[in-house]
Amino acid sequence: MEPFASKPGASNLRSELVKLLARSPGIKLSDDPSSADFVISGTGETFIKGYLGTNPRVRYLNSDAKPVYGGYLSLELKNSTHETVWSYLVTPRRFGPEDINLNLAGQMVRKVAEAIQAQPKALHP
Repeated sequence: MEPFASKPGASNLRSELVKLLARSPGIKLSDDPSSADFVISGTGETFIKGYLGTNPRVRYLNSDAKPVYGGYLSLELKNSTHETVWSYLVTPRRFGPEDINLNLAGQMVRKVAEAIQAQPKALHP
């Protein structure tokens, strides 16, 4: 898995994605790209869109206000000849985990697992 570009929240997104991919059945992560069947590259970003307060009359930011996060996670799956065989973009689900990194990475892990299973098994000559 290649490093992400340096955007706000990208390193946290990548670490959550690596953690979930390592736990995913049928996927084994490798540090050496030359020995891997696929290389994952991508980018992501998370940010605070605003705050949600419990009292609609309070117009200032107080301790009761909760942040509302936005962002995206985009990945490409490349084969051993560095050709892109799959790509996908996810945005936060409205009814998902409140942790934005888990929300985005959880969606993406399912899609990556489906894409890897759909690829032909004989990749190396």
